[in-house]
Amino acid sequence: MLFSYLSSYNQHLGLIPSFNLPVGITCPGMSEWCKKNCYSRKGRFTTRTVKRHTLKCYNLSKSENFVKEICKELRFVHGYVRVHVTGDFYSRPYIRAWREIARRNRRITFLAYTRAWRVPELLEELRELAKERNFIVYASTDETTGEPPEDFLEAGIERCYRKPFKVCQKQRMVCSSCLYCFKGAGNVAFRY
Repeated sequence: MLFSYLSSYNQHLGLIPSFNLPVGITCPGMSEWCKKNCYSRKGRFTTRTVKRHTLKCYNLSKSENFVKEICKELRFVHGYVRVHVTGDFYSRPYIRAWREIARRNRRITFLAYTRAWRVPELLEELRELAKERNFIVYASTDETTGEPPEDFLEAGIERCYRKPFKVCQKQRMVCSSCLYCFKGAGNVAFRY
């Protein structure tokens, strides 16, 4: 399936589509670790095609047609959508738009890892988003973020501040065959 705004394939996600934004300008909770190690600043993410696509998605996300256009594409999706392989929740209206998208598409489970929890004016909106039964929100952490809020699941780099956690097996399998995070099954750590 070809989408205008959703990406339809990722080597780690498998066939789970994703919605992505440009790295940096949409990352208000960026940590010191992120600045040095962000995978979205390397490899295929640096190609002109990917940069153009994420900028197109960013421009849409700021428009009044955002919810309508994404919902139009979601008609062809069954199951799961990853929000932000690149980029992050950058404003309260943008987070509210995703709440509306989730409400209009209850048959889909959305998943996002975010460091925007580190931005006080975004934290409450993220809490509201996480209350949607079909939107799983993980507080993304690393050695420089500090501990995430207690009411969030945690997705850490190499380790988690809180235990127990499961180490992601993405070297052995794709997300679409595991679904641990999409089910909100518990804290998860990613090997860097």
